[in-house]
Amino acid sequence: MPILKEHYSFDRTDIRQLRDFLVNQRRLSGWTQEELSDRSGVSVRTIRNLETGSNTNPRRTSVSLLLTALGATATATAFPEPAPWDSGRRPALGQSPDLHSDPTALPPWQGPRPLGDALVGRQADLGHVLSAAQRSRLIVLTGPGGVGKTRIALAAASRLRPLFQGGVAVAELHDVPPQHLEPAASAAELTRVVRRLTSSNEGGVRGGAGLGRRLLVLDSAEHVSQQTARIARQLLDEHPGLQIIVTSRRALAVGAAETWEVEPLSCDRRDGSDTELPSAVELFLRRVRASLPTLDLGNRLPLVQQLCRLLDGMPLAIEVAARGLRSLPLTTLLHDRTLFHLLAHVDAGDLSRHRTLSDSVRWSYELLPAPHRELLRELSSLPSTFSLDAIPARAGEGFGSTRVAHLLAELADVSLVQINRGQQYRYGVHALVRHWVTQEEASTDLGRSAEQARDRPVLAGSA
Repeated sequence: MPILKEHYSFDRTDIRQLRDFLVNQRRLSGWTQEELSDRSGVSVRTIRNLETGSNTNPRRTSVSLLLTALGATATATAFPEPAPWDSGRRPALGQSPDLHSDPTALPPWQGPRPLGDALVGRQADLGHVLSAAQRSRLIVLTGPGGVGKTRIALAAASRLRPLFQGGVAVAELHDVPPQHLEPAASAAELTRVVRRLTSSNEGGVRGGAGLGRRLLVLDSAEHVSQQTARIARQLLDEHPGLQIIVTSRRALAVGAAETWEVEPLSCDRRDGSDTELPSAVELFLRRVRASLPTLDLGNRLPLVQQLCRLLDGMPLAIEVAARGLRSLPLTTLLHDRTLFHLLAHVDAGDLSRHRTLSDSVRWSYELLPAPHRELLRELSSLPSTFSLDAIPARAGEGFGSTRVAHLLAELADVSLVQINRGQQYRYGVHALVRHWVTQEEASTDLGRSAEQARDRPVLAGSA
């Protein structure tokens, strides 16, 4: 059927598929028609007419805006030609379960589920992952610990779930032994965990034809990144209907992977916006409102913004700091020593797989070889942002400029150094990492001094 310049013309099957997709994805997002209208810029009337199927000649721009708001790309609207998901490795649009008529038709889900709370400031990240799922079978989310990689991955998997009739399986890899300490045991355990979830005998797989179309989420793969890359390549070769999302502080060396770097939340308002709160501030206020509904911070927003900047916009640190308001006033939290002591000792086990934020930093630090640790200690003494040229002078005689550049790149690959890729690259170490590394170095020096004092021989006649 021909496509007009301004409008699409659908037959009955096409318009039903579009209707089902809009209804299913809107409900999975938890949005009303009014909320979808606000996010897409398409009128409520147009959305209602599309969802009822009464509009069979919608504007091209309306369909594009709706699919983009729901996480699809604008190119996904090229009806009646096959959509990007209607290929040999992805389910066709019309094959997703019709939640409108059968709410129990969702494919199965194995493993941890999304927390269910709203993702704050992550619309672009979520939209990119959903869009990438239409063109790549392997997606890797990277970023520092506590930045929100797992939440984004699970939220994306939940949105994509109707398109995978074999279901969604989530594997947490943090209990797999690190590959650099126990390579054989690490490979064996990783293979066992992943093969169990991708077995065609799993009860959630329908139809009995191998895996069918299935989504696998591998969470926290930084300590087994090489082995995860290897087994991901094997699985994708063996199962044409499989797609994989990996979260890792270290990027995976897989040529076919599409990598997305998850950055901290913004602590500043968007250009030209006088009303919209920065996403970091919004997250803090939401968490305070949930635990202390009677505490009004409306007239203290500049202090909240200052606190979020101290935390470099890291979501997990912001959530832990918000809990601190139950016992400490906001002005007290703004003192570095109090704030970082709180972050180092408050149990964040229900928010993270690590009990405290210090445990999270230690996990990354202990995966580093000695030269990388030494350079990270040097970088932690630099200003919050610095250029490559500023490093060798502070890094001592142990590193030449070429060696510094190589180690810096590897620290960036494991998300311990962040990069602002402007006209001139600027580097930085997050505040929590700087604080922990500085404290760790001081503690090590203190322990070394005490050990030397114990080993020092006692002189005759000394008291």
